[in-house]
Amino acid sequence: MRNFFVGLSVCLFVCFSGVASATPIASFLIDGNTFSQPFSLNNDSTAGETITGFQIDLTGTGIVFDTIDGGAPNSSFGGAFTPADGSDSITGLSSFSVSDGGSILDISFTDFNVTEAFLWDIDLDFNPSPVTVLGSDLIGTSIFVDFSDGQRLFGNLIAVMGNSDASQFVVTGSTVISSVPEPASLALLGLGLAGIAFSRKKKTA
Repeated sequence: MRNFFVGLSVCLFVCFSGVASATPIASFLIDGNTFSQPFSLNNDSTAGETITGFQIDLTGTGIVFDTIDGGAPNSSFGGAFTPADGSDSITGLSSFSVSDGGSILDISFTDFNVTEAFLWDIDLDFNPSPVTVLGSDLIGTSIFVDFSDGQRLFGNLIAVMGNSDASQFVVTGSTVISSVPEPASLALLGLGLAGIAFSRKKKTA
């Protein structure tokens, strides 16, 4: 019986300390005038991972979010963060954070499944001059995508061949930001706890 619990402990350690076996996939494209064309994020994963978070970091690009009329840097026009085509309901949009004149947009989801897409509108401007921003102006921008298996993809926007006013996300690396047990691991944990309880009961009998 003791050998059984030792073996089970090793199995639980391996199951909970290992990283996910599949690398999730996401695609992100900005095409044309960012004021009038929607941003598009797609979950292209092959192992069922859902997208839980997304971040754009414009730091160093000279571009900022212009979310209100009369806000910085544009004194006449602005465009708030606005989900498009009902994609907020489809993907379970739960929260977003962006400030007028700021450089970072954070978005969170609860039900962003494989094959689904989230589309949204938001105005961008060069700071301090409110010149139209094209997708190609965002080349080099940092992007982060979080998934339900605890992995985070990070990378930058690059040029799109044959499309001079667009940019797309390319992954440069990934990291594990949290350890999320898979169903099989949870079952093993339950088995281990039940075995420990049984062992204690037997000793006290």
